[in-house]
Amino acid sequence: MAEFEKEYFWVVKCKNRLFHLLQNRSTGHIILLGETDSFSPPPKLEALFSVRCDDCGKEYSYHSREILRFETDRPAAFEAHHLFADK
Repeated sequence: MAEFEKEYFWVVKCKNRLFHLLQNRSTGHIILLGETDSFSPPPKLEALFSVRCDDCGKEYSYHSREILRFETDRPAAFEAHHLFADK
């Protein structure tokens, strides 16, 4: 894959909206969970899962319905959330 090509990731939006308000008013802060492609359905997780924000440090619980697909550049030091490591 070329160095500047975008990739797809499963993401959630950080629920600490007040902290991230000045950074990105339109979409909020996106937390990358795991790699995906442009056509796979989102994973169906039975229970709530916890995610710690890489920016504000707060941890929140999420439902599977809050998982979104997001196209972005691959971060240099990305580690998938343990629930998404093999998906």
